[in-house]
Amino acid sequence: MESANQPEESNKEESDPTIGVAVRFLSALFAESDTILFRPIETWIEEGKKRSRVDYRNTLYRKAAPALLQLTVAAYLKLADKERLNLFFGVCARLGGKGQFDLAWQIRTVRALWTDIDHVSAEEALQRVTKAKLPPPSIVVNSGNGVHLYWLLDEPYAIDDAGTAVPVLTEWVELADGKKKARKYVLEDGEKNYLDQRRRCVQLSPKARHIQDLLSGIAKACDGDHTTDLSRLLRIPGSLNRKNQRNERVPVPTELVECNSERRFALTTFEMFSSPSPESERVQKIEAMPLPGVRQKVSPTKTDKLAELIATCAIAPAGSRSEADFGACCYALRNGIDKELVWNRVELVGKFAEGGRRYYDVTWERAEFEVRSQALRKLEKGLNGKASSSREGAGLSPGNDSQSVIRIDSAQTPVAATMQRITDRLLEAGDCYIRADQLAVVSHENICAILSAAELAGLLNHHVEFFFVEGEAGEYRPLPPNYANTWLNHPGERIRLPTIKLFTHNPVYTEDWRLVEPGYDPSCQIYYAGPKVEPRDTTDHLDALLRDFCFRSVADRTNYIGMLLTTILVSRFIGSKPAALFNGNQPELGKSILAQIIAILRDGHPVETATYNPNDEEFEKRLGSIVRRGATTIIIDNAKSRGRTKRIESACLERSITDPILSFRHLGHSQDIRAENSHLFCVTANTPDVSRDLVTRSVIIDLFYEGNPERRTFSIADPEGYALQHRLEILGELVGMVERWKSSGKPLADTNNRFNKRGWGNIVGGILTVCGRPDFLANADEAALQLDDTKREFAELVSIMANHPQGIWTAAELVDLCADQTLLQSELGDRSARSQATRLGVIAGRYVAERFELPDQRMVIFHRSEARKGKIYRVDIEDEVPNV
Repeated sequence: MESANQPEESNKEESDPTIGVAVRFLSALFAESDTILFRPIETWIEEGKKRSRVDYRNTLYRKAAPALLQLTVAAYLKLADKERLNLFFGVCARLGGKGQFDLAWQIRTVRALWTDIDHVSAEEALQRVTKAKLPPPSIVVNSGNGVHLYWLLDEPYAIDDAGTAVPVLTEWVELADGKKKARKYVLEDGEKNYLDQRRRCVQLSPKARHIQDLLSGIAKACDGDHTTDLSRLLRIPGSLNRKNQRNERVPVPTELVECNSERRFALTTFEMFSSPSPESERVQKIEAMPLPGVRQKVSPTKTDKLAELIATCAIAPAGSRSEADFGACCYALRNGIDKELVWNRVELVGKFAEGGRRYYDVTWERAEFEVRSQALRKLEKGLNGKASSSREGAGLSPGNDSQSVIRIDSAQTPVAATMQRITDRLLEAGDCYIRADQLAVVSHENICAILSAAELAGLLNHHVEFFFVEGEAGEYRPLPPNYANTWLNHPGERIRLPTIKLFTHNPVYTEDWRLVEPGYDPSCQIYYAGPKVEPRDTTDHLDALLRDFCFRSVADRTNYIGMLLTTILVSRFIGSKPAALFNGNQPELGKSILAQIIAILRDGHPVETATYNPNDEEFEKRLGSIVRRGATTIIIDNAKSRGRTKRIESACLERSITDPILSFRHLGHSQDIRAENSHLFCVTANTPDVSRDLVTRSVIIDLFYEGNPERRTFSIADPEGYALQHRLEILGELVGMVERWKSSGKPLADTNNRFNKRGWGNIVGGILTVCGRPDFLANADEAALQLDDTKREFAELVSIMANHPQGIWTAAELVDLCADQTLLQSELGDRSARSQATRLGVIAGRYVAERFELPDQRMVIFHRSEARKGKIYRVDIEDEVPNV
């Protein structure tokens, strides 16, 4: 294969279309800096068995530069024709050559997902892809005996949780019969750790297992080959499938059917298909195995044996010390000897003394894994024969082992097997999902999280019974708490359940602007628990409902409709949408009614309200209990501040508005109350003083009425009842507004707010503008000024500066001015003069370059600049006068 490195091929060979096909294919899969493994293998049938011969001498590792690939493929095609070889390549890039980085746990970069489907045509394979709701593959290869499908990723998946990949080295050991045997090992701290003894060395990291789970799920979805390890080899298109050519089977071409290198996908596209790979299932079973309990008293025999093993650790020669240490820890674990007791005896011995506690903890962890593995292998070996005989001896007929009964024999049933059967029953129930990484049950259009062992046991009692075998007898019992807790904290079982990314009672749009159908949609992982809604061309019901409310301005009414639109666009704005802050100049203006109308449209019914509590811990408990009961509209009604602090401010409420996942402490449970943040928070108050952080997280909807509001009359006597009666029609009108916007090309509005990271203001404002309501958020600055005492008083300060002859001010001079005018006193407090100047500088920093309107309607801009003695402040008057 030296020719693979030499540019000696003729122009005719370099232009061979089969070579171009292979180069085009490999260039799509790899970056030029990647190293590709090329391995030629002969395969044939002999005496009815599959045989293979790897041509190790011509196994190559080449960079993915097109020119080098062309030469390599040309030489390989010649070699394959001469030696009847099949040409394979490693789908994942290698970190080096000489066979030292070819194992799955050494892979660090994945650029594509793939599957291998045997005995199908390309058309049949693509039909399976469509049926499974997988996206169309980027590359389709007809292997000559099936089809290989590849999905290119938009970003390389980095397996960066496994540390630096160490090379696998080979040592040849001479056996008693004179033959030599290869032993693979890795070097750790200068010690040889043999892979045939240190099984922990070959375990995949969580991120590597995750990618193999995705490959396993894709294979399962389209009935592909379930060999999905990261070290997988597949055929090179442009070559020939030479299976059994030795026995005169005619080679068939491996063809590149399609190669679209522009078709790339985010890894999250495939998360819904994830299914435990054999490696993940094995690790889950091992990790679920119980370790021997720690014994209070250790027999003299075991104590002496441990002492002997520790002595071996002390005298072991370099290169074998790690194995001796590992053996001592395994022995201690198998015999229930306490970890700290062992540490006290080895901390000054051999490599333990050199490596310290960290080395000891790592060795003990590896020993735990090995002891669990041994226990699992022992159980699996015994289950084949003993399980059936013991059950027959207990008088249990096979007919009792039905789908509705899970048998647990504590002596022989692995915990992992019980966990899997519990998940199987939850899947069969059809109403169990994972939401915000917690088990949740959908029942009668409501969703409830299962947070405790008792709740899980109660749920399972509806679907399955547990029969516990004990010796020659057995009995039916509820699931014990330790089993339930194991399942609740078992991520490997949770991921088998379908995931809900959004649970909603009102129709919503997906990321690709498709209106979801009722029920669970696995493609977008949205569960819509409500009826089908048809778009409507008018807004008659919505206009009638809002006609008699005394919005301060048209912009306030538009802001309210914008919040209603947010309810059906909420899947796009999880954790990136504002609260609705209803402000009135007096009570009885309908603020609470408007908030409940949002709840009726969102949740299908009025919701319980929460009272604002300045004690944030108590306030969090109240909010958490409402979320726990399934409401997605949270109303803090008639918010008032009591005690010394007049301002309404809550760190819990502020983070709850913007966090992507809501999380509240739940007393008496080990798990928090969690949900995706599709919730709308509504706060109602009368001329409150609201914290700046809460104001910036809210859309302000002002109501204003002069006179006695009790004398007002409404054309709709019961607005909430009207909203409930015509809920589907109003939702259809909101959907119709979105559809009209889509038909207009989805134009975006030019809004400036903190929620534009995901385009909330631009999208909602664009919809309202298309529907004849162009004043969305037009009153934002004025409304915020009314609610934020600090900003209001600072605006007064700016007005005084604009009319004062001094012109330029230092922070200390502004502090004196504030004292003279009694402004910002609550912010400045009773600090020292220097501290007050510093505090005023912080406040002023919020408003640098901001425009303010003076009482005479002139516009000014507040500026800060650097001078020789520090920062100075001034106000510049603009020529323009608003509304002129």
